[in-house]
Amino acid sequence: MTESRLIRRYNAYYHGWCLAFGEHQADYREGRDINWLVGDRKTGLILCSELRIRAHKAFLGHHEEIPELRLSDQAVTMGRFTYPLDNDTDRTHIRRLQAFLLDSREMHLFLCSHLFYPRTRIITFAEEKPTIIMYKEMQPLRLIVE
Repeated sequence: MTESRLIRRYNAYYHGWCLAFGEHQADYREGRDINWLVGDRKTGLILCSELRIRAHKAFLGHHEEIPELRLSDQAVTMGRFTYPLDNDTDRTHIRRLQAFLLDSREMHLFLCSHLFYPRTRIITFAEEKPTIIMYKEMQPLRLIVE
C-alpha cells in the first residue's frame, strides 16, 4: 500500500545557520553512505557528500514545483535518482523512519548540525517546527511511502 503526505520544509535565513540536533542515539560509522540519528520526536540523516548533493538538488533547495521523496523498504528515490538500500542496517532504519513519518500529526524538514559531526548538515525530520527566528518556511515536500 502506498501512502502520501506533505511535509513542511524550512531553510535558514542565512547560509550556514542551523539549530543543534541535540541529544540522540546514533548508528554512525565513518565511511557509510547514510548514518542515522534518533532523538526525541525527531530523526536525522547524515549523508555522504554525493548523496547530500543529490538530496539538495532533489528536495532540500528551492524548486519551482513541490519536490518529491519516495521511501520504500528497498530504496530511497530523490527526484530522478534512486539509491538502493542494500544492507540490513539501512533497511531497518528506513522502516523506522517510514513509521515515524506516517504516524506523526505534522512533520517538519530542516537542516541541523551537531558538535560530534563537524562540517556536516543533518537532514532532520521532526514533529516540532524549527525556531522561526532562524528558519523560513518553503514550499512543502511530498513524501511517498511504499
